[in-house]
Amino acid sequence: MASIFKENLRFELDYQGITAIQLADITGIPYRTIINYLSARETTPTIEAALKIARALNTTVEALVIGQEKKKELPTNMQKNIRLFTKLSEPDQTVVLRIMEGLLIK
Repeated sequence: MASIFKENLRFELDYQGITAIQLADITGIPYRTIINYLSARETTPTIEAALKIARALNTTVEALVIGQEKKKELPTNMQKNIRLFTKLSEPDQTVVLRIMEGLLIK
């Protein structure tokens, strides 16, 4: 089970662009523990930890433990937006992100 959890956790983190440090901050689970879940040691999380991780990643414990169909490709318009965004310089990306955040606050 640990191997499947490790693979699914790594997939979700990569897919969502979240680091192990960020996941530790969000869940309150120590960073070393998160690393153990992702490492060759393949530590199995407690039910409580698995729930915290699933909630933080907006998925289910079942999806992390037994797996599920991997997320489908992003819609074409979203792919285009990402391509355009990645062509911007880093300072311009920061400006765009601040504008987006400002629009969400409204």
